[in-house]
Amino acid sequence: MSIKNLKPTGNSGFVQGYFTPTNPEKYIGPIPIIYRSSWERKFMIMCDTRDSVIKWSSEPVEISYIWSFDKREHKYYPDFYMKTRGIDGDEEFLIEIKPEAQITKPTPPKKNSQKALKSYKFLAEQYIKNRDKYKYAKAWAENRGWRFIVLTEKSLK
Repeated sequence: MSIKNLKPTGNSGFVQGYFTPTNPEKYIGPIPIIYRSSWERKFMIMCDTRDSVIKWSSEPVEISYIWSFDKREHKYYPDFYMKTRGIDGDEEFLIEIKPEAQITKPTPPKKNSQKALKSYKFLAEQYIKNRDKYKYAKAWAENRGWRFIVLTEKSLK
C-alpha cells in the first residue's frame, strides 16, 4: 500500500493534516500534501516560503530496502525531496524527519521492569530499521547526485 493512501488521523499521537502551499508553483509532488507531524509541517512551511528552495515534494519516492531484523524486503518512503539554489549552484536532497530517539542507539534500561524493557526493545528495533532504511536511501540519493539527510526536532528548532 502506498503511503499516500494513509490519510491523516486524529488519534496517531502526532499533529497531522493537509498542507496548502502559498507558493504552489514550487511544489512538484503528489496531491494532497500530507504532514504526519508538526515537524514535517514546519519543514513544509520552510520549503514553501524560503527563496533558496527552488522546488520540493512530499513523500516523493519509494525505496526498497532489506531490514536486517527479518531479512525481508520492505518499502521506505522518505519524507521530502528538495532542490535549493546556493552560492556554488543547485543542490538536491532527499530528506527524512525523525525523532532523535529513533536515530540514536538506545542504552539498555537501568530497571528491568516490563515497561522499560518494552520501550528499549521498541527503540532498538526502530534504530536498526532506520539505520537500514538510511543506508539504502543514501545510496539511492548518491546514485542521482543528491544528498540524503536526516533532520530531527533538534535541527528543526
